[in-house]
Amino acid sequence: MKKIIYLLILIALALLIVIAYDLAAVHSQKTSTDVNTENTLAKKVNTTNENKIKLKDVYTNLPYDISQVNISRIEADGFSRVEVFDKNTGKFIEAYGEKAETVSKSDILDKLNDISKISKLTIYKERIDGSAVTRLYTVLTVYSDGSFRQIESIDKAYWEKASDGDWKLENPHASAISTIGSFPTTEIETSGTTTIKMKATLFTVGLLDSSVRSVLSIPGSTYYLRKIVELGYRYSLY
Repeated sequence: MKKIIYLLILIALALLIVIAYDLAAVHSQKTSTDVNTENTLAKKVNTTNENKIKLKDVYTNLPYDISQVNISRIEADGFSRVEVFDKNTGKFIEAYGEKAETVSKSDILDKLNDISKISKLTIYKERIDGSAVTRLYTVLTVYSDGSFRQIESIDKAYWEKASDGDWKLENPHASAISTIGSFPTTEIETSGTTTIKMKATLFTVGLLDSSVRSVLSIPGSTYYLRKIVELGYRYSLY
């Protein structure tokens, strides 16, 4: 009888050891997984910071590896302009612009009494499609007091032609929001779509198929190309 009792005790001890070992292994695996997750998130944050560029007073994030591009800064038409080029090919990718302007008393809210601390900030992102250059603009009201800054409101968002030529924009749609869902804020997001309508000529032959190219040779015929384009960006004060 005693032998049976001893045997049962040994079996119970063995089971306890196995259970304790399994729990330790699970805890170790969970800890390792948590660390790996934190490292991955940290890499994502670092990548975002590395892609952040400053225009003049605001920042934006480039949607690609910043080490693979060249950045040129110029002043044009009152805007501080940043142009981005492919480092390998030298091809233009996109451009960003920013311009700050003072406001009159009638332009600002009653609660913002110190007019010297208020400015209108106009920002844009630009793309090129053949001879058509388009920009998506956002106009903001910004309050500044020393190093403290905040966006009081979004005045408007809109598309605009940025090059001459026999083309126009159709069905432009643009919207801008605070990324925290309310104002004041320090970051906004703008997005929009529009359609480029361009007269088809022999100079746009690369955009046409062979059947349309033959039609272009018929005197008196007028045809148009349409291309839907979109842009989106985030701008932040810090």
